[in-house]
Amino acid sequence: MPRFLAVFILLTSLSYCALGEVCKNPKIDASTYTTVDGMVITDVALITEFTVSCDSHKKDYVLIADKKGRQIPALRSSDSSKYQISWTENAETFFSGEHGLNVYDEEGFAAIKKAQRNNEDTSEIPHAFFLSFYHRGTYYGPWVSTEFVAAATSILLCLYNICCKRNFHPVRGIYKLLLWEELIF
Repeated sequence: MPRFLAVFILLTSLSYCALGEVCKNPKIDASTYTTVDGMVITDVALITEFTVSCDSHKKDYVLIADKKGRQIPALRSSDSSKYQISWTENAETFFSGEHGLNVYDEEGFAAIKKAQRNNEDTSEIPHAFFLSFYHRGTYYGPWVSTEFVAAATSILLCLYNICCKRNFHPVRGIYKLLLWEELIF
């Protein structure tokens, strides 16, 4: 019986060591997609897909990203080789340029939750790695609408045709047309 108990304790402690394995020296390969069309949407969607390779060659990590106090779980693909984090930001406040996410493993996430429960500062908690990405900015359409350009062009062409038909100076002719002195079609 004592031998069985010793084997049980040994196997249990080894399994806990294997479960608590931390990713040391992570190598990250990431690609990011962000929406840029601000004419239709109010929120910018961001999707970051990445692979993590560690010195320990373990692949099944539980990863959680932290973006300004909001925790976002990293979803693992079915073959456990890729992770994906997706979230939205307000298009009016999300500026173009470099942005980043702190990504935590299970231990780091537990430390964040504990610090939040105790109203402590979470910035001191070390993250597993940092994901950096670039957002081009949100496109809200052209500065001048195409309807305005079409209307202005048609008015200018009409005035030019009137000036050419009457054979008078364009500037003086437009001045006379604006003052309603001479309207001849």
